[in-house]
Amino acid sequence: MFKSLLILIFLQTTLLSFTAQGKKSEVVLNVGVPEFPPFAQVNEHGLLVGTVVNYFELLAEKTGIEFKLVPYPYARIVFGIKQGTLDLTLIYKNTQLEDYADFIGPISKAKVIVLPQLGKELSSYSQLHLLKQFAVIRSASLSKAFDRDFQLRKLEVRNYQQGIQLLSLNRVDALAGSLVAIEYNVAALGKNMNEFGRPFNLSEKEIWLHFSKKSAHRTLISKLRAEVKKQYKPDLMYQIYHQYQAKH
Repeated sequence: MFKSLLILIFLQTTLLSFTAQGKKSEVVLNVGVPEFPPFAQVNEHGLLVGTVVNYFELLAEKTGIEFKLVPYPYARIVFGIKQGTLDLTLIYKNTQLEDYADFIGPISKAKVIVLPQLGKELSSYSQLHLLKQFAVIRSASLSKAFDRDFQLRKLEVRNYQQGIQLLSLNRVDALAGSLVAIEYNVAALGKNMNEFGRPFNLSEKEIWLHFSKKSAHRTLISKLRAEVKKQYKPDLMYQIYHQYQAKH
């Protein structure tokens, strides 16, 4: 009888655990995160860390929604949102996704710069046309004028470290992208911002959640929108970045 009781307890425990997991899995949102630091990277312990990771931890705590974060190249994230294989991402507001995603936000603001070679001074947008080639993250949206300026030669790169290395080798005249990401990756490569020209402020972009219109969990949009609005600060992601830096 004692053995039968143990079996019954085991089955009940297993059923409760399975039911809890089943309910949990129904509200898991698949999130594509840019696979370059400081936004998201796998550390030496095999854990995904970064500023975007920290933001979703905050959002999960406040909303009770579970997020499954997967690091991808930027272009693959855009594709995943279009196809609905990803529910959500957190990136600069991307006009390529206007017909494919609901924009929730803004979350925060962030500076976008053009970092030229040493000796190349930029004081106006028109001077960008004097440069031969720019390194840019594939599929990234940096500013309306820059994105639509087809007179500028843009070499698409996978991540910021690749762009910085090309700039160091004089393979490109400048790198365009997030100030935070460029500063972080310059330091990560053992370099200094003084080794390059003075950064030109290209734009101040807003960071938004992009919720796929093909997601099966769109009932969560209103809940996310309310919490995002509550947490909004113009420099929120910069604050999270400095907190991340202090820990790493």
